[in-house]
Amino acid sequence: MKASSHDSGDVLRPDLYAAVAGARRTEFIARREVLPVAPHRSPSGDAPARLRLCYLVPRTDICGGTRVQFEQANRMAARGHRVTVLSHYRQPDWFDLRVPFMQVPWGLELAEAVPACDPACDLVVAGAWDQIMAARVLGTAPVVHFEQGDLHLFEDIDEETHALVSRSMAAADATITVSGTTAEVLRTRFGVEAVVVHNAADPDVFHPAGTRFSRDRPYVMVVGWDGNEFKGMAEMRRMWQALQADRRELDLVWVTPRPPREPLGHVVVAPDQATLGAIYRGASVYVCCSHYESFALPVIEAMASGTPVVSTRNVGVLEYARDGVNALLCDVRDVDGLVSAVRRVLDEPELAGRLREGGLATAAEYSWDAIMRRVEDTYRGVCATWSAPTIDDTWQFDLRGLHFADGDAENTLRRRAAATAAARLAVPVSFPAFEGHRVVRWQVVGRRRHGGAGTTRAYVPAHANTAPRDLPYAAALRAFTAGRFDAAMAGFLDAYQRDEDDSARAALGRWMAITLLQLGRDAEANDLIKNGLEAFPGYTDYHYLQALAGLVTGRRLDGEAYVAALTLLGPATHYDEWFDAPDLLARERLLATV
Repeated sequence: MKASSHDSGDVLRPDLYAAVAGARRTEFIARREVLPVAPHRSPSGDAPARLRLCYLVPRTDICGGTRVQFEQANRMAARGHRVTVLSHYRQPDWFDLRVPFMQVPWGLELAEAVPACDPACDLVVAGAWDQIMAARVLGTAPVVHFEQGDLHLFEDIDEETHALVSRSMAAADATITVSGTTAEVLRTRFGVEAVVVHNAADPDVFHPAGTRFSRDRPYVMVVGWDGNEFKGMAEMRRMWQALQADRRELDLVWVTPRPPREPLGHVVVAPDQATLGAIYRGASVYVCCSHYESFALPVIEAMASGTPVVSTRNVGVLEYARDGVNALLCDVRDVDGLVSAVRRVLDEPELAGRLREGGLATAAEYSWDAIMRRVEDTYRGVCATWSAPTIDDTWQFDLRGLHFADGDAENTLRRRAAATAAARLAVPVSFPAFEGHRVVRWQVVGRRRHGGAGTTRAYVPAHANTAPRDLPYAAALRAFTAGRFDAAMAGFLDAYQRDEDDSARAALGRWMAITLLQLGRDAEANDLIKNGLEAFPGYTDYHYLQALAGLVTGRRLDGEAYVAALTLLGPATHYDEWFDAPDLLARERLLATV
């Protein structure tokens, strides 16, 4: 395939937003199929004096839940433990994270990065319920679920989702949560017993002394993104309209983790911690409009900053808020109540002073030192009573012809087999395909002689010198490599029509697009790639092929953007097949050409 010198049309770039959304969805679907064995607990001796911890963080943008995970990570490290944070998102620039951070490509299950990150990890902390089972099937360390609350706790969910959440939570070796009210929801809704470990505000950041955010007029402060309905931003808008009707000398300062859909007042997007503390200190009143929260960390931060608080009774805040003592409380969605409470704080200095003093006293009760002792004790207790699952004698492995990067691959696979209830275990195996491209496919290397169901996938990469014997399109690939592209196209199309599995069809669609480009049928190839991106936006290979087709057809394209996107997405391991090292392929072909 040779690039045309013709240059026309707009610059071609990947749709990164759609790609990440698609990758998130694909990872979530893949996690539903994981089959871990039940947690096994037995006294195994004392926990190590210095624990090795891996935190799986579902997001890194500014929000209370993320801040608490980062605070815990920093403070566990300060207590002498080895801590690493893993996330699909980039390292935060708004928080001073002082532990090693690893950004994991979206195409790779987040938990699968734990062994490479720390092979001797003592404990995995899952920051979301859907991470638990993927971490459990590693078979190398216990998993603690850190539950901070979301719609699965506070909103109606369908029976299938409820069953999935229940199964996932039951796979954790222990659960910690941030309030007694949330612990009760976990107990009644999912039958999960949780250790309560409260949140706290960092006193070095959130305190009444120091720099204040500068505005010409007094201001009301709110926090939350209007894309999350439960944050109550719709009620916030109506509250602000009513306050504006008073014709007061008053501003609104809105802190949000990302740009709002409909800006209002003075918007501050993702401020660093110092700026956030200054905004709290300068506010005349902080208003929380949430429909539900597990703890409502911003409320505690406002209290610690000496700011009077008005809040809805949003479950989590009831852990510490007392109406008329340290906050004024209103019913959820009660806009009139919020307006009346804000007016009282603004118009009654003595009330504002009492709430300020009450809030400072409440915030002082939530000490990070006490909280971290509780966290540390919980982690040690889990490690002391956990033992690795043992493999039974029903497993048989066939690793012939495979070369593993992991020098201890067989034992690694045995640990993985012991941790799953599946009947088969597959690993990614790469083989040479065409023009410097290697293709990776999941290959079953372990089977139970009896029992189990389904196939579990373990990211223990191997390579082979030839294509697998059971490759469903072997004849078409041979024709392709021999330059008989018409025959190859017929073979790939036949395999596509015979296979009804979406993942298999997605993989075959790539081969058909490449073959169409070789045949000079560029328009058909581009249509196929476009349809592939619409159906499988998180499939890395289609983004690579879009750029490759752009070169062939003479489109102007942003090679740097494609390389960055392919690096972020990484190998498409949630599909049956993918190109090996797609980011390197793109760098070699796109940046050298563009």
